[in-house]
Amino acid sequence: MKRSTLFTFFGVAALILLVAQDSRAQSGTAPSGGGPKQDQVIQELLGEVRQLRIALQHISVNAYRGQVMVERLRLQQEQVNRLAQQLNAVRDAISDMKAAQINAKERLDEVQQQQEKGLASESTVQEMRALFEQLKRRDQGMSDREAQLSSQLEAERVNLADLNKRLDALELEMMTTANQGDQTRGRLKQ
Repeated sequence: MKRSTLFTFFGVAALILLVAQDSRAQSGTAPSGGGPKQDQVIQELLGEVRQLRIALQHISVNAYRGQVMVERLRLQQEQVNRLAQQLNAVRDAISDMKAAQINAKERLDEVQQQQEKGLASESTVQEMRALFEQLKRRDQGMSDREAQLSSQLEAERVNLADLNKRLDALELEMMTTANQGDQTRGRLKQ
């Protein structure tokens, strides 16, 4: 009898333990082996993962913005180079025009002196005068074009400088985001 009482006692104890374990598993409560501390660590890790995801999205957007900005910068630089070349070509043409004006003025003076001596006709003098006036008008047109190109070039250089500043600001923002990500990873390792 003692034996059957003993088996019954152990059987009831085992049944109570099994029922208690099943009810704990169904209620969803975790065993109390460090519960609140473990929950806090999990919440901190989830927070860090969210921050990393946000930082990664930020970096992705900034990389796209950077690519667009670099392409715009390249196009702007090409515009500045093209205008600078045009301005140099106009300035060279103005120099050539000035030299041609000096030669035309000297030829006009010679022809006028020859006319006074009776060696050149009035029509020759008029042709030389017309050529000289035409060179002066072309010179004035070239000077106007030079001023226009010079102001356009200055405006495009300002735009280029603005794009460079914006690209520098974007680079700084990207570096700041990267540094924040490094700090976050450092905290995760601890």
